[in-house]
Amino acid sequence: MPKKPRTKEEIENIREKILDTALHIIIEEGFNNLSLRKIASRLNVTATTIYNYYTNKDEINLMIRIRGFEKLHDLLITRSAALKKIEDRLKAMIRAYIEFGLTYPSYYDIMFNLHTPKYLDYAGTEIEPLAFREKQNALKCLTLFIDPVTSYIPIKGKKKEHFILYQVIKFWSDLHGLITLNNSRLFHEVTDDVDDFIAKRTADIVDNFLKLKDSLDEGKKIF
Repeated sequence: MPKKPRTKEEIENIREKILDTALHIIIEEGFNNLSLRKIASRLNVTATTIYNYYTNKDEINLMIRIRGFEKLHDLLITRSAALKKIEDRLKAMIRAYIEFGLTYPSYYDIMFNLHTPKYLDYAGTEIEPLAFREKQNALKCLTLFIDPVTSYIPIKGKKKEHFILYQVIKFWSDLHGLITLNNSRLFHEVTDDVDDFIAKRTADIVDNFLKLKDSLDEGKKIF
């Protein structure tokens, strides 16, 4: 008697298990040591089974990154969408970014820390359309910060776009440092109260950013 075809839900569950397993391998051994045979071995299936769902490890890499940026985007929206004031939305998204990095350290590493192929590495290849989708997902997260900051900062002219991007990347760098130091457990070597330090430093980052508007309102030259 022939096997019943898998349901869409069953197929999606298998695809998710493959991505989860691949993510663990990349974190533990690096992207260069990822292979579909290794994934199959950990899942106790044949390599042919993996090929039924993904063409190669590059597709798997991009799908992991796409899923990671979707998770980040959803969290940023969930934490900020109901807030009316721009200041409150920015605060919520900054804290949500920290929350994502601490809650999903493996995703955070593959998205922002590990040396894994990205869009430019796939440009001109058959997989470029999927890589472009991954890039667009990442830019959607960046845009969630850039749009309210653009509305919040009271400057005009040609320099505004450059100034906004500079400020967003500046506080992004601060947040990235906090997350990376925490996830590498370096913070735990120098302080007993890591959570309190992260909370205070996050508040400082938020306050310093919001003070930009006051400086501009006072006519100070800051760029």
